[in-house]
Amino acid sequence: MKFLVIGETCNDRFCYGTANRLCPEAPAPVFVPESGVSNSGMASNVYSNLVAIDNETHKDIPHKNQIDLFTNESMGYKTRYIDSISNQMLLRVDTDSYTYCGTLPENIEEYDAVVVSDYNKGFLKDSDLVQIARRAKLSFLDTKKEFNVDWADCFTFIKINEKEYLENGWKHRAENVIVTKAERGCSYKDQDFELKNPSEIRDVSGAGDTFLAAFSYGFTSTQNIKTAIIFAQDCCQKVIRKKGVSTV
Repeated sequence: MKFLVIGETCNDRFCYGTANRLCPEAPAPVFVPESGVSNSGMASNVYSNLVAIDNETHKDIPHKNQIDLFTNESMGYKTRYIDSISNQMLLRVDTDSYTYCGTLPENIEEYDAVVVSDYNKGFLKDSDLVQIARRAKLSFLDTKKEFNVDWADCFTFIKINEKEYLENGWKHRAENVIVTKAERGCSYKDQDFELKNPSEIRDVSGAGDTFLAAFSYGFTSTQNIKTAIIFAQDCCQKVIRKKGVSTV
């Protein structure tokens, strides 16, 4: 199989430390950093999860399937400051540096599946989504954009979280939409898929990327929606047990 991931990439930084007192100048916590970790996020995290899933599925033949990434050259940053004792995020600082993608890859039709991670940072326009969905054999989308009928009905599947579903005009438009609901699982066409073994949540950062990657891989492999959803949920339960943005 051949996969192409399209979308914005950022650098996800996690700074762990303690905040045991308030600043005397203002009612703000004083953060003392202790450790940190950095990972590629957003579309790059979808790509990394696809690679990890493929390697885990075919342990005897590493990198059996071709997985490519089309993303921005300039990278944004998300820096999270987290209390190492409670694992509570105290602050997130974003530095956006994204430009329009320009011309889409010419060989979209050659891929078995195109996976779009659109964080609505300006890398992809509505017209690009239409073109991708119409040209791809199978197309999967996770987007922060508001509902647009021009491209919404063109994708094979669209994955959005419950907040986006309720606030971005997606309600009552669920023909090809999977709605993720955190610890309550997800739903598709009025059918609820509960988590089989709810696990301790350590960090949900990047879990949506994992679901998109795993569902895309599962459905492209099996052509079975239910099997792909269950597979995606199992993969998500693995990553939320870990700190930071991680892969399966």
